[in-house]
Amino acid sequence: MFFDEFTKSQLASWPLARNNYERLRNVIYRTIDFEGFQIRIQHNPDRIQSAVAKIDEQSIKARACFLCKENIPPEQASFDYNPTLDIRVNPYPIFDRHYTVPAKQHIPQLIKGHFQDMLAIARTYPEYTIFYNGPRSGASAPDHFHFQLAARHIMPLETDVNSFPKEILWISESRETTIESIHHYLRKNIILHSNNREQLMDIFEQLVSLVGQITPNDPEPMMNLFAWYENNEWWVVMFPRRQHRPWQFFAEGDENILFSPGCVDFAGLIISPREKDFNRLDAPLLEELFSQLTLTDKQFENLQFMIKKDIKNRSFGNGSLVQLKSKI
Repeated sequence: MFFDEFTKSQLASWPLARNNYERLRNVIYRTIDFEGFQIRIQHNPDRIQSAVAKIDEQSIKARACFLCKENIPPEQASFDYNPTLDIRVNPYPIFDRHYTVPAKQHIPQLIKGHFQDMLAIARTYPEYTIFYNGPRSGASAPDHFHFQLAARHIMPLETDVNSFPKEILWISESRETTIESIHHYLRKNIILHSNNREQLMDIFEQLVSLVGQITPNDPEPMMNLFAWYENNEWWVVMFPRRQHRPWQFFAEGDENILFSPGCVDFAGLIISPREKDFNRLDAPLLEELFSQLTLTDKQFENLQFMIKKDIKNRSFGNGSLVQLKSKI
């Protein structure tokens, strides 16, 4: 497999990355049970810089972009995926196979114009999940477009999507594309799956427009996004958000909790750089923390209503819809 050889070569020639991947073997985990699902917590001190990253405009302008090729360490190699994207080993890993997929050019972190790349990578590497942190939703480099890759089935989300009952919100007349949601999941979510790439891209564009009417929409709707390819279908999961960090992140003293979630955390693997937070997190506290970041019940009700009413099959016929409510 290409990635195995690429990683092996990088770890052999790059001491920083090798040491960090070796330390990853020593991270510890806890599991917290909720009704019908679990959340895992990883104590990973090496992720402290990502958790506390300053993403305000002034701080970003004051530092060199660590994703631009001219600023990366000389040991770091870039695999030329296509004319616009590279693939690199992430030197500060969460997973034992963790990759960054940065744009070759220094362009902002915006999904518009890049969703087709996300689908292409998911199909090219079906053994991996590709994910995207929005510029105000966990991206530590909001000034430089990038995806990330992790091996399949490491994050609880992927298992939950297959095992959890889901409500169907919308299904295309051709029955090639479906929009669903898992309820009572702590994090409001929208799930799309389709075997038709063009239709999926069109539906996703419409969905982002609707989400932008519900969530803060500057420079794009707040979201965390996942995609994978399985059984000849693309699966896409979106977590719309209303806030990046809870008030506890900014608190002082005993009330302070270093909780700055991105995709991986929303997918059910909480990354906790500090031991005191790792030991403190429990089900009620996680419910309180996520409740500040995910959509409110009312916001999500409005979004579901808009999906059922406004999603059109613009590129494929007259837009006649089949709307169902069932459990899969």
